[in-house]
Amino acid sequence: MDKAKEKLGYLGSLDLLRGLAALAVVFFHFTHGNPDLLSKTNPLFVIGRYGFLGVEVFFVISGFVIPYSMYRGRYHYSNFWKFLGKRFVRIEPPYLVSIALVLILNWVSTLSPYYRGAGFSIDFTALAFHLGYLNAFFDYPWYNDVYWTLAIEFQYYLLIALVFPLILHPKKWLNYFVIVVFALSGFFVDRHSLILNYGLLFVVGILIFQMKVNYISRQEFGLMLMVVLIMIFVRFDKRYLIAALLPYFFIMYLDFTDRISKFLGDISYSLYLVHIPIGGRMINLAENFLKTELQRSLAVFVAMFVSIFAAWLFFKFVEKPAMQWSKKLTYKST
Repeated sequence: MDKAKEKLGYLGSLDLLRGLAALAVVFFHFTHGNPDLLSKTNPLFVIGRYGFLGVEVFFVISGFVIPYSMYRGRYHYSNFWKFLGKRFVRIEPPYLVSIALVLILNWVSTLSPYYRGAGFSIDFTALAFHLGYLNAFFDYPWYNDVYWTLAIEFQYYLLIALVFPLILHPKKWLNYFVIVVFALSGFFVDRHSLILNYGLLFVVGILIFQMKVNYISRQEFGLMLMVVLIMIFVRFDKRYLIAALLPYFFIMYLDFTDRISKFLGDISYSLYLVHIPIGGRMINLAENFLKTELQRSLAVFVAMFVSIFAAWLFFKFVEKPAMQWSKKLTYKST
């Protein structure tokens, strides 16, 4: 491994960013998921409207972290299936267990005398499509609203496994070609379920990675980032600029780790998976039984606390073992 790779290591600041992004998404869902819970003037509702940007932050993080990890592991095309296997073992077991959790809680909910929805049933076609993240392609609903983002991430794994050698190619025009095509794709593909729709956000992460490993200079990075930010503003709106820039500042200018940040980073994926089936139900109960604005506002924080505790248990008994299995898979030396 060359000296540049030896200098690259664990980035503790990303733990905090992952944790904050996950909490932002949770806060958004708990303040906006049930339209009858909070008044439109409630400060929590007003602040929570920006929480959806946590998803876009995750896309930028993945744009950086995945190629960064591949670079450190000396990824080569011969490692294509091993790479996908590592990602599958890391991501899939918690995802599948969370689906089972959703189904069990859906069934339990129908037993309540206060339940107002349809009776419990399983659409086995939709369930089967979950295994390949195919629901959006065939217009079948997800059992958990956050799963659509996992489909986008999975598409990114496939894409980066194919183009990774090109984004570090000695002939830089090949890299520029890949970056330009990926960045422009969102202007021509306006489909929520495709990664191309969010290509600009992943490109920001890729550019940060390229600068981090000294493939591009700070001047090149600054110029390309400025162009991409203008494109993000045109393609989406100014709010998305926050999601694009936050990871840059965390990666390049923050270098720290502490127990709270580590904890939030560790449970971020588990929190993402379990907060709707667990905390979301608490929010619905609050809407049914709590009448004052103060009580309902407090319920948001109680739901967040319970979701964090549930995520810790989920991480400890489900996600952490999957992480350990994934680490046992290593790339072949080339």
